[in-house]
Amino acid sequence: MKFSEMPYARPDLDAVKQQFADLLARFKAAATYAEAHAIFLEEEKLNKHVDTLAQLASVRNTIDTRDKFYDEEMNFWNEATPQLQECQNAWSRAMLDSPFRADFTAEYGDLMFLNAEIARKCFKPEIIPEMQQENDLTQEYEKLLASAQIPFEGKTYTLSQLTPLKSDPDDARRLAAWQADAKWSMEHAAELDELYDKLVHLRDSMGRKMGYEGYTTLGYYRMNRNCYTKEDVE
Repeated sequence: MKFSEMPYARPDLDAVKQQFADLLARFKAAATYAEAHAIFLEEEKLNKHVDTLAQLASVRNTIDTRDKFYDEEMNFWNEATPQLQECQNAWSRAMLDSPFRADFTAEYGDLMFLNAEIARKCFKPEIIPEMQQENDLTQEYEKLLASAQIPFEGKTYTLSQLTPLKSDPDDARRLAAWQADAKWSMEHAAELDELYDKLVHLRDSMGRKMGYEGYTTLGYYRMNRNCYTKEDVE
């Protein structure tokens, strides 16, 4: 199946959240590992289905940010994704507390439990509004970059199309490509600076709500850094 042929339909958010809640309740009530494992696979399947829909909308929106249908779909996902993360975090907590944790570890290894511990450190329901705003600002930033129309050597390029020319073996051509890129960036400096400023303050607020000194610690957890820390980088 070609990517263009993959079916997409906006899911019913309330119905999906209820599906996650039902799976969570069944998982907590499981009497045996076999029962818990079967529900675990159901949750994995639901997660993959929802994530596939979200990624389809995101990629198709990125391909053409002027497509009003997928622009509206991204507005939906910007609001929905943080709510679904609350469901996923509740599942992670249940996995960590499961009486069958040792059985899951024996079959799958302990990495998913390490990642679940990290996920627990980077989410609280209190930051859902900020996460939704962050998604909107990120989408606005991506649309601004995608809108770039840069004149170069008699043709018009997007930022992505210009990128290979910035590594051209000819010094003069490479310099000219970088200058064309910089000219566009400077012409939109005010918009870029405003988005950056809003995101910095928003993420700092998220970090403090999570109990951290600011965003840095939360940022590491959100990148799922499970094998090195900020201290290692320093």
